[in-house]
Amino acid sequence: MRRTAGFFMVVMLLLAGDVVPAAAHDPVFLSKEHTSPEVGPLLPDGTISFAMYGRLTSPSATQGFQAGMKDGDALNLSLLIPAVLPETSFEVRSLPKVQVVRPDGTEFSLTPTVREIFHEPYTNTRYLRLGDHQEVARQGYYSFSVSGARPGRYVVSIGILERFGTEIIRYTRPLIVGRATQPIYQWFEEPVIADHATGSEAPDVDEERAEVSQPRQLASEIETAGTPNVGNEQQLDADAEPCDCGRPRRSLVVALSVGALIVALAILKLRERRRSRITNDAPS
Repeated sequence: MRRTAGFFMVVMLLLAGDVVPAAAHDPVFLSKEHTSPEVGPLLPDGTISFAMYGRLTSPSATQGFQAGMKDGDALNLSLLIPAVLPETSFEVRSLPKVQVVRPDGTEFSLTPTVREIFHEPYTNTRYLRLGDHQEVARQGYYSFSVSGARPGRYVVSIGILERFGTEIIRYTRPLIVGRATQPIYQWFEEPVIADHATGSEAPDVDEERAEVSQPRQLASEIETAGTPNVGNEQQLDADAEPCDCGRPRRSLVVALSVGALIVALAILKLRERRRSRITNDAPS
């Protein structure tokens, strides 16, 4: 029985390691109601790793959230967009930016300065990292407001400590019962539909190729006047990059682990029966 319990614990640890992603952010999905930091999600601890997934539906749209920090904490902030169309066709001045207000009222902007491909292996999704910011935090709540000159999707990541399932104020986590209801994949598969009232339309772009720049290229070097596409960027075919195939591999690991557990339990139970028979048949 001890061997059975030990084997069971090992398998459960393997399964737990598969369920909780390594080096990943806890996803939070901003809605149309989260129009400002004061009504958006409140992260009690801004050092915990969160990824704020948002959608700006018009040039006048804004979304926001807040995060609590303590004196001496490290504020780690990054701005990304999905490495898919139409966002990869946006010129630099049309990309989203983050306005950050510190607890003492001072503020700064996180704006696009680079375009760096980032592949997230757990969800097998790709992003363009536009900028990063780090500083020593102050006691209180930081307010983050995201805006952009064109409708599009974005991700703002904050924190580095992995603690999944942390309670978030002013936010209800979505119900997930399978891949079809996985918000991250829905977010990727559903491009933003521009608000026609603003008169903003997405440019005509090649739907089979997304234009992205070489890693760590400065925004000042990639912006070109009067053109919706970036002149010096390297074209990368989204289908040409080798697939990490993370989801299928994890599913296979889970299936094999569960199968191995069932087989092991059956073998151990059979051995116990044989030992019981030998004990009962032995002469007293």
